[in-house]
Amino acid sequence: MADEAFRTGRNRLEPTVAGQVGKQLSEVGFINSSLQFAAVFTLGFIPFLMVLSVALGSDLSRAIVIRSGFSARAGQDVAALFTHGRTAPTTLPVLGLVLAVLGGAAISHMIQTWYATIFRADIHGWKAVARRVEWLAGVFGFVALQVVIGRRIQPLGGPVAAASAQFLLALAFWWWSLHCLLSGQIPWRRLFLAGLATAVCYIGLGVYMAYVASSSIVSNEALYGPFGAVMTLLTAEIGLGVALQLGAAIGATAGRGEPDDHRPGRSRPPRSPGRRPAVTFALRMES
Repeated sequence: MADEAFRTGRNRLEPTVAGQVGKQLSEVGFINSSLQFAAVFTLGFIPFLMVLSVALGSDLSRAIVIRSGFSARAGQDVAALFTHGRTAPTTLPVLGLVLAVLGGAAISHMIQTWYATIFRADIHGWKAVARRVEWLAGVFGFVALQVVIGRRIQPLGGPVAAASAQFLLALAFWWWSLHCLLSGQIPWRRLFLAGLATAVCYIGLGVYMAYVASSSIVSNEALYGPFGAVMTLLTAEIGLGVALQLGAAIGATAGRGEPDDHRPGRSRPPRSPGRRPAVTFALRMES
């Protein structure tokens, strides 16, 4: 009885937008993908962000942690995980540079795979690699502009102006990220909803980090030391993976506007050579 009710509910939900979004996320395997994303982000992409921090002339706390939504106290606790002593690193060893390259490549490849699966795109070869390199360069600009907003706009315009600028920046970056990593196979107009949904999820994650994760980091760090801060940081990274996949799935479902058989990457069923449209036959009879 319960199984029948479950199947009935699932069949009713499938045609809806929520059902289609859930189907998209299940195809990506978003739970396992988000866990893998957090692991790769911690082991590889954080060194990449540290390289950007050094290049931007600012420590990791200012360029990454505080700009990600953590409070000042939580930002100090998280930044302490990546610095030695009381000062931030001004140079990185060779191993750090290698991890930065590998981590950046792994994260960009992972996100590109998500987008290709959700939008039914076929991306491979040197063009896919070139797009990932281009995206990593875009990440550099994204982080740099976040630092500019925090240093210039917030002191002059206040938190509302800074938040508005951060949202517009996130919208532009994630909209462009979809177009870039999908190798331009999907029109800009169709990608706008996905970029908007991703930006909303990204900003929502920032709110969570500011009001929930920050206090959790402070309390866990006080109770369990650096390990407690790492666990909360991993939770935030899993949330980032979910936000990116959820935003893309919502945008792809809401902005599709065409049957499944006509999606990019899927061929239409061949028409029988012996059949011709009735309108054409009628025209020939009249002639």
